[in-house]
Amino acid sequence: MPTDWAWHAGVEGEWSYDLATEEPTREAAIAQALRNAEDGETIQIVEARMSTALKYDDADEIPFTHTRNHEIIGTKGPAGLIGGTA
Repeated sequence: MPTDWAWHAGVEGEWSYDLATEEPTREAAIAQALRNAEDGETIQIVEARMSTALKYDDADEIPFTHTRNHEIIGTKGPAGLIGGTA
């Protein structure tokens, strides 16, 4: 059984969503991503359910089982998002 739906954020073009994980809302994921991203990084978000399979208990990364609502939010600049949709 997968986890409940939650929001995740990462850098566009990377497979890992490590800027924000398991946030309850889109807005919370964007806020967390902006705190963690470097200037010049383009942020993407996705709503996803993660695997709860025991084989991933000690894994560094846990795969998504389902995704929806993927968005490229924009590029982080010194004053916030540049050209974003947030």
